Amino acid sequence: MNKMFVLLSTLVVLPAYATEYAQPAAAQSGNNPPVASQPATQPAAEARPKSAGTVARAQFTSAIQDREPTDKVSNLLNDKSRIYFFTEIKDAPNQKITHRWEHDGKVVSETSFDVGGSRWRVYSNKTLDPKQTGEWKVSVVDEAGSTLGSSSFVYDDAAKASVPSQPAAPAAAAQPAAAPQKP
Repeated sequence: MNKMFVLLSTLVVLPAYATEYAQPAAAQSGNNPPVASQPATQPAAEARPKSAGTVARAQFTSAIQDREPTDKVSNLLNDKSRIYFFTEIKDAPNQKITHRWEHDGKVVSETSFDVGGSRWRVYSNKTLDPKQTGEWKVSVVDEAGSTLGSSSFVYDDAAKASVPSQPAAPAAAAQPAAAPQKP
């Protein structure tokens, strides 16, 4: 009974396999050149998700309130240790978007988000080590690996920023105005 089942299974699968890879009868007769058969599955390159969506807004901020940035930061002194990166994504529903944090050109962390609508606001944050001064950059990357946008800020040493560059020049001594003489 088991042998009969295996034999019947093979007979059912064999015609499907043969039709998928068989050449048309005209090609077999020799009148036409052979036609290459195509497999039923799509190539892997087409299965990869296409880049979609745009970055409508992106900025560094010191805080997020009601899902909006409270300010725009381009330089931050290292006496502060937390910074947020806010992004508004358009036209990328049901995709995954990643914030890729880099310090001086090296990736230090990634935070991924599932986009749930045609307009989606997300943010990530980073606690900074005061010794990690220099340029920081966040790239917004889609699930296909394409960069949709990026922004950067400079993390400066607060001690160096508070030192005055030159002392102020002394004010010229004021000379008393001559009183008008009476005749």
